[in-house]
Amino acid sequence: MKSIILPTYFPPIFFWKIIIQNNFRWIKKSFYKKQTLRNRTYIHAANGKLILSIPIKHSGKNIRRFYDDVSIDSSSNWRKNHFKSIKIAYQSSPYFEFYEDDLIKFYQNNIDNLYNFNLESIKLVSNWLNLRHINDTIEFNVDRYKQSETIQKIDSKEITKNNNINYTQTFEEKNGFIHGLGILDIIFNCGPNTKDYIKAGL
Repeated sequence: MKSIILPTYFPPIFFWKIIIQNNFRWIKKSFYKKQTLRNRTYIHAANGKLILSIPIKHSGKNIRRFYDDVSIDSSSNWRKNHFKSIKIAYQSSPYFEFYEDDLIKFYQNNIDNLYNFNLESIKLVSNWLNLRHINDTIEFNVDRYKQSETIQKIDSKEITKNNNINYTQTFEEKNGFIHGLGILDIIFNCGPNTKDYIKAGL
């Protein structure tokens, strides 16, 4: 059974369980929904769970758009602010400095399409985890899939679960272990061992 998943902004850990198993397709043609992981990720900051939201350009009331037609609103300096928030949250973590230069370059990109921007965030992490197959994944069109093909749509609520993955978080002693964070949290805390932690939770 193949899973079909939406590319999101530095997706949660459960998402990466599916990626590692390499049995999935992207959902490309789906309607954009507000207040979802399509334009947000979560990090563990000093005061707890912090949301980072990508601003998007609005097309007016009651106008439905496909996800891959949504444009990013770059009128504010949100890329700089997101990087600053991440650095403040993780600069004392064991591996942040190891990935910092790549992250700086990522936030210097000029991609203005939300779908493509999120794919780039996934490709960045995939390179860190040595998941080379990510670039060859087929984009899934809901209207064209073969009826004989068994698929499983991964719900956004499901991918916010960490399930059986346990690791030490930077501010865990202060805030306790926080579930539902984006992949950056485990990467900055576990570094090259991240994939092993995720595999252990499969």
